[in-house]
Amino acid sequence: MKGCLAYDCCGAGQIVTSLYGEVNWKSDPYRAQEMFDVFVKTFYLQQLLWYMSEVLTLWPAKELWEEAEACIKELHVLLKSSPRDILEFDTESFGAKGNVLLDKTWIMVKKQVGNSKNFAKKKDFMGHNFKKSKLIGCDFRSTFLIAANLEECDLKGCNFLGSDMRDTNIKNADLSESIFLTQGQINAARGNLNTRIPKHLIRPSEWL
Repeated sequence: MKGCLAYDCCGAGQIVTSLYGEVNWKSDPYRAQEMFDVFVKTFYLQQLLWYMSEVLTLWPAKELWEEAEACIKELHVLLKSSPRDILEFDTESFGAKGNVLLDKTWIMVKKQVGNSKNFAKKKDFMGHNFKKSKLIGCDFRSTFLIAANLEECDLKGCNFLGSDMRDTNIKNADLSESIFLTQGQINAARGNLNTRIPKHLIRPSEWL
């Protein structure tokens, strides 16, 4: 049940539905695989769109805003085009360009907030106890934070892009200025009323 509550398709489902109109994989099973493929690519592109949009809110990365806006415009046009255009789109090249932009953004944010700890590119923090640690500017990109304890931690400027936060304890933690957090990550974690999250995210109703 937790996985179902945490899952967020980033609006990909609605986009694919609008592209196919009244046709769906049940009514037209011969196109089912095509629809599934379009959904997968759309989901990935929607994630990139989410991150690019956040770049525009990060003042340290102001010099990258024009580039981010160009990427966002390109994605908006593509996602309103057609299933065929989406399938033929070079997501690998676009994703590589997007990742470079996100890396540059992270470097600029980290430079402003500083860095309190160096994890030497460690990726596995499953069950790790960080309780009450000052983790300003830490890089948690693509890390496993499953069941990790971040209770009462200061997470200002931390990068959570792609991190697995299932059952991560963020009670009483400050993530208000953390970057590249998604709604799915917040839904998967365990917080409370004292957990501070970015303004563009929604506090789960079960956080008491």
